[in-house]
Amino acid sequence: MIDRNEDKKIDEHCPIDIEMRRCSDVCPSRKVLSIISKKYTLDVLRVIMQNDVARFNTIVKEIGGSPKTITDRLKELCKEGILKRKSYPEIPPHVEYSLTKKGKDLEPVMEKIMEWSNKWGED
Repeated sequence: MIDRNEDKKIDEHCPIDIEMRRCSDVCPSRKVLSIISKKYTLDVLRVIMQNDVARFNTIVKEIGGSPKTITDRLKELCKEGILKRKSYPEIPPHVEYSLTKKGKDLEPVMEKIMEWSNKWGED
């Protein structure tokens, strides 16, 4: 039996589809999870958080992943306002990535994920 009071309580935090009993498409948590769950996203954030500012080649070298996929993640994170991209008019091109205020607000979340991983990651 579905407790309608529980639905209202959940609904205050996340607009769920009560009939379907699932998170709706406009749920903020769903959007955030869809962004950070993509391949290399957490790795990109980790590298930039550790270095404050990171160049593309540094990010690729530290992650060891596909440059194309990492490029896609960097573009998405910039589009979402989590990272900022600064390019310098040099040859070869020099591009640096750093966290925005929005991105810096993810630091405690990343720290908690690392703590959890260190505690439970080998199970």
